[in-house]
Amino acid sequence: MNRSQLAYNIDHLGDKKWKETLRDICEVARLCLHNLVGSNTPPLPRCYQQEFEQAALHLGKDDVVDMVRVDSERQAYSMKTAILKASERIGEAKGILQDFDQEARKELGRMEHHLEILNKHIEAIHNKSFKAVVDSAVSFRDQGEGFLEDISQVIEEIGRQQGILRKLVQKVHEDPLTGVLNRRAWERDIEQLAKDIQGNEGRVYTVVIADLDNFKAVNDRYGHPVGDAVLRQFAALLKDHFSHSGAVYRYGGDEFTIIVKDAEADVVKKELEGLRKRLASAIFVAQGGRVKIRLTASFGLAQGDNKSEVRQVISQADEMLYIAKGAGRDCIKGPQGQ
Repeated sequence: MNRSQLAYNIDHLGDKKWKETLRDICEVARLCLHNLVGSNTPPLPRCYQQEFEQAALHLGKDDVVDMVRVDSERQAYSMKTAILKASERIGEAKGILQDFDQEARKELGRMEHHLEILNKHIEAIHNKSFKAVVDSAVSFRDQGEGFLEDISQVIEEIGRQQGILRKLVQKVHEDPLTGVLNRRAWERDIEQLAKDIQGNEGRVYTVVIADLDNFKAVNDRYGHPVGDAVLRQFAALLKDHFSHSGAVYRYGGDEFTIIVKDAEADVVKKELEGLRKRLASAIFVAQGGRVKIRLTASFGLAQGDNKSEVRQVISQADEMLYIAKGAGRDCIKGPQGQ
């Protein structure tokens, strides 16, 4: 569940029912959290979803499950909106190019005139008329400068529009809280990874799933603003550590994923061990330095190749994370032999 999806659902309930529905969701959420804590269930997204649905059924409020479930149609709508905006920008760029084409055609006419002037230059030289040469050269220079200025303005505008499009594409695939890649970028890249690896004998990759240990306690004790600050700093640490070797994504909550291409699991595991030690000595700071927190993280990883199904490799890494949590946290786990 995310806030934008929940807000979308509530907005479409109407004025009379939204408060009642929100109370039901809160009641189910309280029971869900109580059961998760009581059963010492790992704080994984799939566990939240399963427990929430069970709590809703137990309370006879199964209708709220649909309110918080990810709606693919709304995701598609959001993507469609982003694409439409990008299309508008492309349309603007197209208009600029059409204007450029018209201006270029005009300048071609001017250049023909310039050629006539050049012919006069040649004729003047043959006639030994120095003043005529100078006058023609000055005229040619003035008209040429105007053409170059027009070209420069068009190129500048095209560059500006390209910058807008690049920023738009970046925002569509960026997590707004942490600045790393988001879930939409993750889905895009694992599909591309499956295509790239197919039929590519000998090529390998490693998937890592990282999760902060006892992060819920940070939110419970200090509040979500401090929790958000911790997530931003943890994401920055991951991004810095894998800046030259892998791509970092925020999968959801305090769970992050990493794709390291052309790297075997044992190599990535050594990188993660360095990160784990670095994290153990790090201090997370919030509220202008008034709050200082030490945290650890658990990591699960799995290696894939052209014979592996990418999503199965991801599931295997998720299982390894679960094992790492059960082994006392602050550790790295991979399948046997990895």
